Amino acid sequence: MPTETESIALALIAFGVYWGVVEWLRRRGTLEKFNITAYGPILMIRTKKGLELLEKLSRPKRFWRLFADLGLPAVFAGMVFMFSLILIADYVMLTNPPEPSELTSPRAALLLPGVNPFIPIVWGTIGLVVTLIVHEFSHAILCRVEGVTVKSLGIILAFIPIGGFAEPEESEIMDKERTKSSARIRIFSAGVVSNFVVAFIAFALFFSMLPSVQPALVAVNDSGVVHGRIVEVSGVKVADIEDVKAVLQNAEIAEITIEKDGELEKLSVPAVMGVKVIGLYSENGEKFPAELAGMKAGMLIVRIDDTPINGYSDFQRKMQETKPGQKVSVVVYDNGTFRTFNVTLAGKGEKGFLGVYVSTFDSIDGVNVFYSKPMLDELKSVPELIKSVGGWLYLIAMPFRFQGFTGAFEPLFIAPQWVFWTLNTLYWVGWINFYVGLFNCLPAIPLDGGRVFHEVFAKLLARKYGERAEEISMKVVKFFAFIVFFSILMSITIPNIEGLI
Repeated sequence: MPTETESIALALIAFGVYWGVVEWLRRRGTLEKFNITAYGPILMIRTKKGLELLEKLSRPKRFWRLFADLGLPAVFAGMVFMFSLILIADYVMLTNPPEPSELTSPRAALLLPGVNPFIPIVWGTIGLVVTLIVHEFSHAILCRVEGVTVKSLGIILAFIPIGGFAEPEESEIMDKERTKSSARIRIFSAGVVSNFVVAFIAFALFFSMLPSVQPALVAVNDSGVVHGRIVEVSGVKVADIEDVKAVLQNAEIAEITIEKDGELEKLSVPAVMGVKVIGLYSENGEKFPAELAGMKAGMLIVRIDDTPINGYSDFQRKMQETKPGQKVSVVVYDNGTFRTFNVTLAGKGEKGFLGVYVSTFDSIDGVNVFYSKPMLDELKSVPELIKSVGGWLYLIAMPFRFQGFTGAFEPLFIAPQWVFWTLNTLYWVGWINFYVGLFNCLPAIPLDGGRVFHEVFAKLLARKYGERAEEISMKVVKFFAFIVFFSILMSITIPNIEGLI
């Protein structure tokens, strides 16, 4: 099996050969003969096939016009939401810029599977292809509904298919005597509306299937990489973290049985459960209570005052109850010995501050345990969250927290493989349709939202400014476009400016 580096090298060589062949065929005129246009390595392959199907799909004209008209409020709601988000992001970037991270990297700004670190290449490609086909085909259907010629359909190829397109006769769309403003608005908004509808259907199916997934109890290393699934502790089958706590309650040694790739591995460790200290907090050379008391990384906090600390949630809950200046007794387990540290908590806001970084995993004397039920419950709560603006923001940012039941996430859950495949497809089809639809709502030319805004705004201005309305409206849309694309550029450069200099 080739290594990851070798695989990347082979992929780059294959892509380079492909690009070379494309360039050779373009110079020979071969691509032009077959009605193929090359933009660097990207090919637009046109065909007349499918136009008959397009005609049949566009016949219920009343339905499609009603579909586009009813979806128009969603386009404007998305426009206001996204433009407001852009302005808020600008304020944050200028007043409190975030630190460089994977989240703020230039790659994260691109909606390209495999390039964007949060979008898996297989499921992301499926979602992106479906999104582009739905978007472009919807424009094509509304073109035919409004009597605009569609010259061809086609696929976009960049070594692999990355989407589809429809090629309307632009001169007919922009001919104001031939195509009314209301018809143009329907044509421009159709792609966004269809993306929203597909996103709604995909998410509805995704959340309806979630109950078929069960949480798993797994052993992980300090970096969160799954070692295997915990099936037994001291001979007792365990399904969740409470089962583990119950077994350890009266035990001295924990015999942990871990299943990985069909094989069983047994670990024997002291039956001491707590939260691991992974670092000590410092600020400008100032020491904080934990370090002053002599605590060190690697120790396991098992009790604070009279409260048992079995894991991260217990530690977090206990610290939320404390106040600055409060004296507490911290019991730790360190290399087979229990030690007690009496500390006076510092202040961080209204809560007490111990001055430690702790693992987010529960730990049995160095064996980190993760139970995925809270993550699964968080996913199941999303439909309820979107009743608020914060819920919509959460939905936009979902892939930064959860990339589907794939990669490092798959071992954290239990379900048949076909369920994971189906959920991954629905998740990425839903999210990419949703995000592309929202992004296209922005009032910036050449985005659909910009074209819709221009048509509607010009129509409103025409009552007062007559023929000048078109010119005024276009200037406003171009100004919005400058704000949008400058904001995107700013969001990429400001967090990474030190690395770019």
